[in-house]
Amino acid sequence: MEQLTAYFLSLLDVIEKELGLFGKSVSRAVLGLCLIATGAFLIGAGLLMLAWTCFTAVRGLIGPVWAGLLTAMLIFAGGGVCLWTGKKNSP
Repeated sequence: MEQLTAYFLSLLDVIEKELGLFGKSVSRAVLGLCLIATGAFLIGAGLLMLAWTCFTAVRGLIGPVWAGLLTAMLIFAGGGVCLWTGKKNSP
């Protein structure tokens, strides 16, 4: 009976250590995903700022309608390059 109790306590000790390691790995994974999401959001905001800056710069030269079309084409081209690169690199 003492040997069974020792095995059981040993099992509980191993489970406690494994759950601690699991919690640490899950928290690192969640932190990584949050950082990736934040980075994607900031990159998106930066691209929108770049598009607005291009629109503002070109608006004085060719008018607001053509500047809007040129900026939209710039955004679509950037998105197409991102999609193409992502598809090319996916397994």
